[in-house]
Amino acid sequence: MTRQVTEKSERGEAVQGESANGARTGGTVYERYLRTDDLLQLQKTETERLHPDELTFQIVHQSIELWWKVTAQQIAAARAALEAGGPGDAARALRRVVTQQELATQILRQLEFVSPVDFLTIRAGLEDGSGMDSPGFRGILRAAPELWETFMGALFRAGLTLETVYLDRREHADWYELAEALTDFDERFHIFRAAHLKLAERHLGLRTVGTGGTPMELLERTLHDLLFPDLWSMREGLVAQAQARQAAAGNEMARVTGGH
Repeated sequence: MTRQVTEKSERGEAVQGESANGARTGGTVYERYLRTDDLLQLQKTETERLHPDELTFQIVHQSIELWWKVTAQQIAAARAALEAGGPGDAARALRRVVTQQELATQILRQLEFVSPVDFLTIRAGLEDGSGMDSPGFRGILRAAPELWETFMGALFRAGLTLETVYLDRREHADWYELAEALTDFDERFHIFRAAHLKLAERHLGLRTVGTGGTPMELLERTLHDLLFPDLWSMREGLVAQAQARQAAAGNEMARVTGGH
């Protein structure tokens, strides 16, 4: 049996119907496959919106949540590849993750077209909600330490250290590409957080308390938080080694030339 729904969507198109088991029975194959009737009703209707740009506000954040859902899938794929001993496959999964963070940052820029005054109107509908409550954002923060632990465990089983991979990247090309993909992921996620902060400052100013009661100063401090801090401190170690080698070479040159 088919349960008919008589109301119309905001687009004015009749909802065709739904079978007893929940399968879509109307519309085109494309519409049924993508469930566009559900998707396009996930935003407030025109009469419910506090401002026309609330549609943009909702779609921007919903889109980012969807891409972060894919990010979670690819992080899991990278971990599975590492556990199976495949650094190359893990790197390919993380390259996808990197481009997903770039997409999220680009999508966020749509909100730059919303004026500060209009944003304050939209903000009232969010009440005490905050981007810090984002399930996708929190999911990435939870998954990152697990990904790092899996990466370091795989390195250990391969008899390598992070420093060794960077000092002889041609010998360990797959591991090097994986480490760089992790670095890119960390960097792009950091850039997204910075873009989000600047957007908040663009709408609310530099010292206002943001949505959810978070002071801007606190948001600024979170920019020092990295997903994989050891990747960055390792670089400092490489610099120290290079400087030590240069100093030793200079001392040796001085010793040799001083003897003639």
